[in-house]
Amino acid sequence: MAHHGCMRCASGWASRVTTMLVALVGLHACETEVPGPPAATPAATPAPAERAERAEIAGPGPVEAVAPGPEPAVVQAPIGYRVARPATIVHVQPHRRRGRRGRIEGGHPFAIYGLHAGPDCEGEGWAAVDQGGFACLEHAVVSPGPATIQPTLLAGLDVPYIYARPKVLDRRTEAIASVPRYRDRLAHARGEPPIDTLGPDRQYTFVQTKLRAGGPILIDADDRAVPARDMKIARPSRFAGRDLVTTPIPAGLHAAWSVSHPAVLRERAAADAKPVHYVRYHTALDLDPAPIAVGEATWYAVPDGGGPGLAAYVTAADVNHYVPGAALEVGADEVWLDVEIGQQTLAVMRGPAASFVTLVSSGAGGFATPTGLFRIYEKLAVSTMKSSPSSEDPYFVEGVPWIQYFHRRYGFHAAYWHDDFGKRRSHGCVNLAPKDAALVFGLTRPTVPPGWNALYEHASAAGTLVRVRRGIDAVPDLRLPLGVIESEDDPAAHQQADTAAEP
Repeated sequence: MAHHGCMRCASGWASRVTTMLVALVGLHACETEVPGPPAATPAATPAPAERAERAEIAGPGPVEAVAPGPEPAVVQAPIGYRVARPATIVHVQPHRRRGRRGRIEGGHPFAIYGLHAGPDCEGEGWAAVDQGGFACLEHAVVSPGPATIQPTLLAGLDVPYIYARPKVLDRRTEAIASVPRYRDRLAHARGEPPIDTLGPDRQYTFVQTKLRAGGPILIDADDRAVPARDMKIARPSRFAGRDLVTTPIPAGLHAAWSVSHPAVLRERAAADAKPVHYVRYHTALDLDPAPIAVGEATWYAVPDGGGPGLAAYVTAADVNHYVPGAALEVGADEVWLDVEIGQQTLAVMRGPAASFVTLVSSGAGGFATPTGLFRIYEKLAVSTMKSSPSSEDPYFVEGVPWIQYFHRRYGFHAAYWHDDFGKRRSHGCVNLAPKDAALVFGLTRPTVPPGWNALYEHASAAGTLVRVRRGIDAVPDLRLPLGVIESEDDPAAHQQADTAAEP
């Protein structure tokens, strides 16, 4: 699997771009909202990835979890900032043959804390950087800084790019639009021949829009231009989870969401009961978790669902709700992630209590998300995700933000191509809505430094604990020793990532 870092988004000229976006919205009114102009708006502060011997955990009682070690403290201020092209690998020592700690994205300033002697590095030589790493400054130049958190978002949006793919012209024949790509906007305006054609079944990233006589065009980070008329522009989900600290759930109730279009609340737990409320998709609810069996159907009570002091009832098929899991032996204030695939939820835990809960989309069909105890071992601010060359269900998805790998190539990441959170959908990864993906990325360890795109866990910054479970069933401890990643050649392993199929 290839990782490709994000390119910087351009900024400025807001009023002109707004006019262009209005034109694009008109062109694709039934398909998408087109993003506004790019601007340097940072994402939520990103930040947290051992396998002890495999051991089946018996029963729902407490289990021992590896507490993350302290992250390396930077006691001195940076001596300056540098910016490099292309991306710069960060090593654990000032030597190219030593292990990798992470990667600094090309074109983004990063802090340096001292210069060090080392082989195979021209120019200024090696620099000490964040996370106890070393970067070769051979292709770097002085920058005024400061370093900023990646990825950079488009102004007013929850994602770093405009995402689009060639349209499906005929679903019966599966005909896909042939979309030409031009060297730049001027080549397009002059009517020069295109440099190539966009591939089908692939999501592309763009950073600007322009109005031209022939219609709107989309412009990517390399200034290449494509006509927008034959592109389906993604509309990333605006769904977001629930902060249980600022808005706690009443005692005895569980956080829940409608997962139907719409969910029907009835005055009794019966299919023929009078509807008292129609609840929109992804509406937050508080329900009584005690199931009510009526024939073969299961119902739940929603206190105050029919009005103040008046309960209403909803079928289990219409809602997903957070199911607390067995206790783990963790620090009183330790942040860890708890995924429950039965109800498709994720909880950000602080010690024994959930502080944030949301809906996810885990693996579907033959691509089930593995259950167990894991740690986040690698984080990427943004990357391309693609299937293996021999895949029977190929996909190629550019610009996937807030990726956190916890087992082989299974990870958490934002999914901008669907709004099916609460339903299984992926090729094994755990999909999050963009807002939630950014929030969770910012709370977990290791902390990706400003200007960096990728970071591995290490001895001074062990990754955040992750539990993936179904209900309260016991799960195996699959954590690996720091620095060890299970081989992709394992027959049970599969290529990472998720489908770019239509929502």
